[in-house]
Amino acid sequence: MAQTPQRVHTGQRPVPPSPATEERLLLGPRHLQELLDLVDSLSPPGRAADRGGLSERWRTAAAQYQRLSVSEAGTADNADIRPLPRAMQRHITQVTALPGVRRTFDTVPVAFGMVALDQLVVSQYSMTQAVVDRIIEQHPLPLSPARLVKLCLPLQAPSADFRLASKGDREFTFVADAHDMRFLDAQVLSPVDVHQADVMGHPQAVIALSVGFSANLLNGVRYNGRVAINNGHHRALALRKMGFTHAPCLIQPCANADDLGQAASREICDNADLYFHSPRPPLLRDFDNPALTMSVQAPRMRRVVTLKVDVQRQLMAL
Repeated sequence: MAQTPQRVHTGQRPVPPSPATEERLLLGPRHLQELLDLVDSLSPPGRAADRGGLSERWRTAAAQYQRLSVSEAGTADNADIRPLPRAMQRHITQVTALPGVRRTFDTVPVAFGMVALDQLVVSQYSMTQAVVDRIIEQHPLPLSPARLVKLCLPLQAPSADFRLASKGDREFTFVADAHDMRFLDAQVLSPVDVHQADVMGHPQAVIALSVGFSANLLNGVRYNGRVAINNGHHRALALRKMGFTHAPCLIQPCANADDLGQAASREICDNADLYFHSPRPPLLRDFDNPALTMSVQAPRMRRVVTLKVDVQRQLMAL
């Protein structure tokens, strides 16, 4: 008997009843159709988006980006990365000792440094204002180096309403308020290594499907002299609003496109020319520029992950 675990659904669903939250959208870098599709997906049922107004806002922002590509050409180049304060070194030792961190960043070299927030390239064009506000509220100033590094490079999973929502014979659905929840891994274990309830028969193997949260570190990839955020956009924006100019970050220096393919997100890899070779890529500070952004009301969302086990039995010739 073979068991093939499949992640068949990973998505976000509105939480009913769901108060609206504000989404801050970066307009210029994305294609117009991507913006229209996003706003349509965020609009309440029965309320159509103003496509004409959105198109005009996008054209204005796109024109501003064209002007910035001249007036601010090269502003993301030679990203300023400073050494971490000594007060953070003990925490970094703890971070690098975590098995989940070692497994996540095991292909491309890893370094740590204080990155300049205003030079950070962004690949996420939507920010949930409530998330940014919550980070600011939960980390009042002044923020010591020890508290700052814990925020940016946490040792534990986030506090979230994680739970098993439903269970069938071979289907399991989990929900969490933190959008970072995901399917993590599948492993084959020996029955003697697992404490389990009685099963029918004599088990010879146990398939363990892990669901939870990623290492969730503020991290970026450095390529062609620029640093693009891989994870942690909301924390970086919150710190900038709090007055910080630099933040502790795990950085993966990529020597070539192959390194980039291993370390960076699909969005970054698919649009590497924009992020690493264009005169002026989209930057974190653009979210505070009214000419480049707009806000829309959207329902609060919850992450939903469903796992299904597909069991196939067949006879094979020896």
